[in-house]
Amino acid sequence: MTNVGSSGDLVRRNNLPIAKLNEVDIYYDRKGKGELSYVFCHGLGSNSIRFEKEEREWYSEIFDVVSWDNRGLGRSGFSKKYSLPLYAKDLKDLLDLLSIDKAVIFGVSWGGVLTQRFAIDYPERCHAIVLDSTSSEVNRIASERWYQRGQEAYHRDSTVEETHRESYVAQCRAVAALREHALTMALNKVNIPALIVGGGKDEVAGAAGSVVLSRNLPNSQLHIFQEAGHGTYSLEREGFRDLLLRFTESNSLL
Repeated sequence: MTNVGSSGDLVRRNNLPIAKLNEVDIYYDRKGKGELSYVFCHGLGSNSIRFEKEEREWYSEIFDVVSWDNRGLGRSGFSKKYSLPLYAKDLKDLLDLLSIDKAVIFGVSWGGVLTQRFAIDYPERCHAIVLDSTSSEVNRIASERWYQRGQEAYHRDSTVEETHRESYVAQCRAVAALREHALTMALNKVNIPALIVGGGKDEVAGAAGSVVLSRNLPNSQLHIFQEAGHGTYSLEREGFRDLLLRFTESNSLL
């Protein structure tokens, strides 16, 4: 792995690995035996705990696996600023600190939106991208629903933790903004290998978003798991893993 240069430091806080970036502390985890780095980007308002508990062991037998929590969520620190480009830059800065020049970037749901932004802004840092149950644009109804979902986080009976609220709301608004600021057209210039997967019974993102992605990413392949819902990497674990291995091998990454 190439030392690409970095601004920040890697420390431990409360026995957790932390990347101290310019304006925010980002929790990360790194484990694995492989030479190819594989980065997991979690869903909206979530964190990487479930991946680390349920999925990481298999991936770490093959890849150099990195998981992380977005700013303001999970075990990461809080910030006064939240935006889609900032989340993407956090990932770039984290890879810098970890001396990872290029990686396969995986994103599920919101993590897929973040992965698209990362690939648009930093294509040179991607061996490939894997987009699961996500989209590059939303229609008016979906946009209004995502904006309302963010507003509801401010209600007294909201289940969103107060300490995570601002990041959660920012992510909801970033998805809502895909109506007027879609990523779709920018993807035409992203020529890195892309694996796109979706669920035929996904009632959150819908399989149509995966089809749109496949039509606009020029070096992509699409697979719809017809009986799956949202998050095929977990719901269709065996099938997804087989696809991932064949994808990385066919692109001479493994």
